[in-house]
Amino acid sequence: MVKTKDNVIKLDDTDINILKIINEDVRTSYRQISRSLDVSVGTVHNRIDKMVKSGVIKKFSPVIDHEKLGFVLTTIIGVRVKGGKLKNWEEKTFFNKNVVGIYDVTGEYDAFLIAKFRNTNELNLFIKELLKDPIIERTYTQTVLDVIKEDMGSSNIL
Repeated sequence: MVKTKDNVIKLDDTDINILKIINEDVRTSYRQISRSLDVSVGTVHNRIDKMVKSGVIKKFSPVIDHEKLGFVLTTIIGVRVKGGKLKNWEEKTFFNKNVVGIYDVTGEYDAFLIAKFRNTNELNLFIKELLKDPIIERTYTQTVLDVIKEDMGSSNIL
């Protein structure tokens, strides 16, 4: 792993292969990774430690199947916020249990939310609660009919 002058981190093949393995199963032991890649356990430990410290690896977490937990409705919600208030609103919305993603965007809306709900009634209550906030000018909601790909991991970009 090397940091370039423009602060972009360049990974070598060993780093990339380690990331691919732990992206598939974060529970893979350092010993198993070392055997797969024919490197020492210490090398695996040091490489992962460096990637964590540099921020390449943000955290280790499970991939949750929301449908199995009853959250069968996925929505994409565009939100227009009154000028200068976007950050405050995002900080408040960040902790809502239904929101799995918040993105600042260009165009007609200021942000898009990806949110999961148990049913349309829960979505309805969420939207009405959003619209009670005086800094929200407008929302635009789309319901996802079928999830074709939903992978926030890194395996596809390495």
